[in-house]
Amino acid sequence: VMVGTDGQGIWELSQSGNKVLNIYKENADNPLSLKGNGVYDIFCDENKRVWVCTYSGGLSYFDQGSADVTQITHQINNPNSLNNDNVNKVIEDSQGNIWFATNNGVSSWHVSSNRWRTMYKNEQAQAQVFLSLCEDMHGNIWAGTYSSGVYVIDSESGREIAHYSNDDSISSLTNNYIFDIFKDSHGDLWMGSPLGQIFRYIDSEKRFVEYPYQPVYAFAELSPTHLLLACTYGLCLLNKQTAETRTILDGFLLYDLLIINDDVWMATSGDGLLRYNLRDNSVEKFTTDAGLPSNYVNSILRDGKYLWLGTESGLCKFDIEEKNSLVFSSLPPFFNVSFNQKSSLNLSNGQLIWGTNSGALMFEPDAVLFSPSKGRIYFQDIVISGRTLRNNSFIPIDSPLDELQKISLKYNQNTLTLEFLPIGTTSLYNTFSWKMEGIDEDWTQPANSRAITYASMPSGNYVLKIRMYDSTLKQIINERSLHIHITPPYWDTVWFRLLLFMIFAAMFGFALRFYINRIRQHHAEDKIRFFTNMAHDIRTSLTLINAPIEELNKESNLSVDGRYYLNLATEQSERLSFVANQLLDFQKVDIGKGQAFFVMTDVVKIVSKRKSMFDAAAMKHKIKLIFNSNRESYMTAVDELKIEKVVDNLISNAIKYSHPEGEVIITLTCDSNNWILEVQDHGLGISENAQKKLFREFYRGDNVVNSTIVGSGIGLLLVKNYAAMHDGTVSLESRENEGSLFRITIPYKEVPIASPTLFQDTENPENHIPQQSDIIDTSTDNQQNTDQNEYLLIVEDNDDLKEFLQQSLQSSYKIATTKDGQEAWNMIQKKLPDLIISDVMMPNMDGFELCRLVKSTYETSHIPVILLTALNEKSQQLHGLGLGADDYLTKPFDMTLLHQRISNIIQNRKIVREKALRLIDEEEGESIYLNELDDKFVKKAVSVVHDNMDNPQFNKESFASEMNVSSSLLYKKIKSLTDLSPIDFIKSIRLNHALKLIQSGKYTVTEVSELCGFSSAKYFSAAFKAYYGKSPSKV
Repeated sequence: VMVGTDGQGIWELSQSGNKVLNIYKENADNPLSLKGNGVYDIFCDENKRVWVCTYSGGLSYFDQGSADVTQITHQINNPNSLNNDNVNKVIEDSQGNIWFATNNGVSSWHVSSNRWRTMYKNEQAQAQVFLSLCEDMHGNIWAGTYSSGVYVIDSESGREIAHYSNDDSISSLTNNYIFDIFKDSHGDLWMGSPLGQIFRYIDSEKRFVEYPYQPVYAFAELSPTHLLLACTYGLCLLNKQTAETRTILDGFLLYDLLIINDDVWMATSGDGLLRYNLRDNSVEKFTTDAGLPSNYVNSILRDGKYLWLGTESGLCKFDIEEKNSLVFSSLPPFFNVSFNQKSSLNLSNGQLIWGTNSGALMFEPDAVLFSPSKGRIYFQDIVISGRTLRNNSFIPIDSPLDELQKISLKYNQNTLTLEFLPIGTTSLYNTFSWKMEGIDEDWTQPANSRAITYASMPSGNYVLKIRMYDSTLKQIINERSLHIHITPPYWDTVWFRLLLFMIFAAMFGFALRFYINRIRQHHAEDKIRFFTNMAHDIRTSLTLINAPIEELNKESNLSVDGRYYLNLATEQSERLSFVANQLLDFQKVDIGKGQAFFVMTDVVKIVSKRKSMFDAAAMKHKIKLIFNSNRESYMTAVDELKIEKVVDNLISNAIKYSHPEGEVIITLTCDSNNWILEVQDHGLGISENAQKKLFREFYRGDNVVNSTIVGSGIGLLLVKNYAAMHDGTVSLESRENEGSLFRITIPYKEVPIASPTLFQDTENPENHIPQQSDIIDTSTDNQQNTDQNEYLLIVEDNDDLKEFLQQSLQSSYKIATTKDGQEAWNMIQKKLPDLIISDVMMPNMDGFELCRLVKSTYETSHIPVILLTALNEKSQQLHGLGLGADDYLTKPFDMTLLHQRISNIIQNRKIVREKALRLIDEEEGESIYLNELDDKFVKKAVSVVHDNMDNPQFNKESFASEMNVSSSLLYKKIKSLTDLSPIDFIKSIRLNHALKLIQSGKYTVTEVSELCGFSSAKYFSAAFKAYYGKSPSKV
């Protein structure tokens, strides 16, 4: 029974209470005594530990279950105790007395009488730190010091027998630092240290023998002739007789060693325990991973199959066979100390004694020091994304933290730290291992860490398992688990993934469909490109065909057969031209360049007009065309040309596939919302299979008619596309051998009625774009009277067309030809033509680029340009005209029309020259020429003449110099733009200025002649009369 008193400590009574067994009180000289005598509470736990609360000493405990361990320490004010607590070496002499080498002298303990004797304590004249002890063959104690050599002490009296050091002149010992003294099997003493040579004291000869330097911490005898040395660099073998050394193991700092059969066990600094086998030279390392309390092992003792290891962090027992360790399980602080280097001993009574930095420990090795491990894991705290789970509001929990078994977190709370402690355990060296099921595949290596952190955990379900091991790392003391659920974000849920899958599947399907359509479109584009190029070549050839046919049509002496053949050629040429035009139209629509230009138009008039154009063809095939309309007039917004092509295609197909003497009924129904055009025939009809493919490109039905008539297979597709441009639809009703009905429905539209535009549609080859060249309509006679010296340049890559143009125009003009734009530009720079006729599609440099160069170059901007091309798209024509082209003709064209355009351009140039002469003396704000460079050139020329108005020396050379051009170029530019030579140009401006001065009445004729730069009044009067028809004095 333990009784706590206030002021008298603890009284231990017998169970009957009539006998006092022990009294525990505070003892100032005993650091292990009770802390304070005022005992307020006593508690005994399940592990037989007594916890005591005192008023002045706080909390203390006493472990009743710990082994009987004797702690030998220095007791204050007690000379009959150890002289210093830092014990560096312990030996037992032949009499059974125990000797201690300390940091303050040497102590001898007579165990049976408990009598202590101290030597060299507080000696100022010599070293006080003793590192090594050894008993020689005569019973004397050799004590090695730090810096004072070695002392020989009589073990009976404690008297100093001898002192060997580097300072005396008696011995040959030159090493004052003796870290270890070892007695071999011959009774000789070996002394060494990391700071000096090795010495051997031969007892029989009473002398010292010096050996080569080795940094030694400890010796061990391998055989009568060899020693093993524990050195600062590793393990070394020393031959006693030859003094030769050989390094066996390198790379380790050794403090102590022990030889067991063929194995050498070594204590290292930082590398734990090493086993080296002398036979196979194998090395095995045991560290804290094997259960050692520290990797810094200072001393080794053997007890049967166990090795006792003193480390810097406590004591442990290593099983040589099982290769595991048991850490001393008691909690008293005197076991949580650093055990000193090679400071341990097996006593003769079977006990073990160890030197530490807090005295010496002595105990029975078979005592119950390693009690069964107990305890459990305690959850101290859980930190979620940097915020503790204790007293939180963001994650509610309904149980204490230590009892928590599962936790649910949001997807953004995926960084978890679990802090835990071992409680109820008697060991300080418990280790922990863990595994996060769902993330980790294996358990972690056991470690002393008391916190687990997992960062950026993906959403899902996990189980965190933790194990607590004993010091052997084989026995699991306790295991706990924590279930963790991290809710996935919405984008990581099954339904969202299903939605994404559906979206991606739809996108994939769309992409696949798009890809297939692109492949189809690519193939269609290849075909379109082929037919477009063919159409271009066809239209170029048609120009060469139509022009001779037109010339033949002018002949009056043709025979009947000749006239028939000529009409047949004309008809087929027109049909071929129509097919080529369809291909070009389809290409524009298919690549998205086709545009609808809506104007308010009478649809009834359009259909009636197009029907009348097919009357002759219908009569030829004995087919009757019937047109019916519910309105006499119906104004709506349409693209007139495209609607005409729609009507033409439907009527043409109806006539083509009708039986002879049949009829085609054209019905137009108009109301306030839309208008409907129906074209019905009673001919071959269309099969159901063919109807599905009818509106595809290049499709033609398999029938007798299609095998005999030229066609492109895109007419109905154009009809469908043109109707779609008007927001309309196309439908078909047909049966084989009964006929077909095509119905087009287009909604009514209105657009503002605009004034007539400058540019008319040019999709028909007979139409053209009126330009400046259309101001005068000259007759053929005027053309024949055109100046024969006009110089024309023809640029055409087709040799036949180029030769035909040259042949047709050379009777009226001087002609030069080139095959492409680059060659033409080189020729233009050498000789300036009066007019250029150029094709658009050419190699090297096309007609657009040539036109741009001509119109943007100062020296050539005045030259007119006519472009010829098979490209009949309005945007292409506008592009050419925007570059400065004076006219634009589409192939095939009428040669008569080309002659007319050339003549008009030349005649209009003359009108512009006259206009320029009228305006040269007026304000500069009004433009004279359409081309900006030409306009600036003439205005600059006028300005230069005005600046030199009163200079009689101003001539064509100085004029050219002022204009920064050559005299020849000045002549060509002035002549082309004003039809005057530079001298006449100067004279006309001066005479106009003179007329104004005379009309002002301020100057005399002589003064006017001087102000206008004439050399004399007489010459001025003559020139004035020649220019105006009257003399200056009569104005």
